[in-house]
Amino acid sequence: MSGLLKLKVRLCTKDRCIDTTALANSGFIGWEPEVLMPQSIARAIFGRKFPTVLIERILADGSKVLLPRAESPIEVYVVAEDRTSGPVQAYAYISRGGLTLLNDKLLGKLGIAIVDPGEGLWCFRDELGRISRRSY
Repeated sequence: MSGLLKLKVRLCTKDRCIDTTALANSGFIGWEPEVLMPQSIARAIFGRKFPTVLIERILADGSKVLLPRAESPIEVYVVAEDRTSGPVQAYAYISRGGLTLLNDKLLGKLGIAIVDPGEGLWCFRDELGRISRRSY
């Protein structure tokens, strides 16, 4: 699908992991590695009840929103056909939406380079200029 850069990711707590796709969202900025995930994914890796804290976030349009964040960070991996990057510890925010988003700091720590977001092309940073991978 053109226009969306989707990566295969593995999200893990100390007890369980789930594989899913996530948007490499260069507009999702933060001070530390973060992932925004739907409630269904959060329940799958944390269980039905898990401790959260409410954190105020500023959206791209400047508006503010309170989002629940899991108290403990998770481990995030990017999974390609021929290699895996990670783990990187990231804080998990839970949303009512249906998409999983990776923020800019997390993409950087995972070594992801966005080559052409409109065409869904990316690579690992050490592959720049040699390999282009397609969005899932």
